[in-house]
Amino acid sequence: MVTRHLAFAAAALLLILPALAQDVDTETPTPLRATGGAYPARQDANQWLGSNLIGAKVVSASNETIGRVANLVINDDGAIVSVVIAVGGVLGMGTKEVAVTFKSLNITRSKAGDVIDHVTLAATLSDLRHAAAFKTLSQQIAERHAQR
Repeated sequence: MVTRHLAFAAAALLLILPALAQDVDTETPTPLRATGGAYPARQDANQWLGSNLIGAKVVSASNETIGRVANLVINDDGAIVSVVIAVGGVLGMGTKEVAVTFKSLNITRSKAGDVIDHVTLAATLSDLRHAAAFKTLSQQIAERHAQR
């Protein structure tokens, strides 16, 4: 009887050992940021919706059409660091994306004040055409892999 219990225990141990030998995920999860109980109920007059900014027309100080806002670059703190502008091209063909700092934009609201009418930039279409093209992180990684 004791032999049977020992054999059963040994068999159970042999079944459990592979599970115990598996690597434990040692990567610590990123701690969640506290909301602080803050749940904003409305947009303030000095705030912009990203959905209104993306797609907004971008013009120079002399009202020359430069392009449209294509994307936003946001840091870990939630602040918009850069704005990606699609420059040139026709129907999306031949466009070049160039990033500018968010602080360099002058945003003009519509007459109603609820959406963005246009964005003015202290640069010309020629300036942005000659600027370096913006590369996303995934584009940079793809280029590195292609070079190997």
